[in-house]
Amino acid sequence: MLKTNRSYIVILLLNVVTLGIYSLFVTHNMAKEANIVDEGGKKIGGLLAVIFLGAITLGIYGIYWNYKVCEKYGNSVRLSGGKPGFTGGSWILWTLLGSLIVVGPIVAGVKQIHLWNDANKAYNARLTAKAN
Repeated sequence: MLKTNRSYIVILLLNVVTLGIYSLFVTHNMAKEANIVDEGGKKIGGLLAVIFLGAITLGIYGIYWNYKVCEKYGNSVRLSGGKPGFTGGSWILWTLLGSLIVVGPIVAGVKQIHLWNDANKAYNARLTAKAN
């Protein structure tokens, strides 16, 4: 069973306390679980891809990666018959355009973590249904 109770505040605080190292752990888990919950979907790169391709593309890959992660999580929710409240396109809008109102990237982060929890709940429900 995948974890379904992640909190943006806890992630933010742990990131501050560990001077950014916790964000590497979050990125790794986010990629790993996105590839698990989107059953049959094309795999996305993990932590090393985010670091190296992000550096080579001057951060553009990081935007693409977050878009793909949100899309994979949305697919997981759809596979269980639900409707995701947040998509990759929403993430891009909140992050890029939302930067103009300063709080946009924070909203995008909160919604992405919420979608991550929803996708894991949907996956866990499918796993439970298969077992029964």
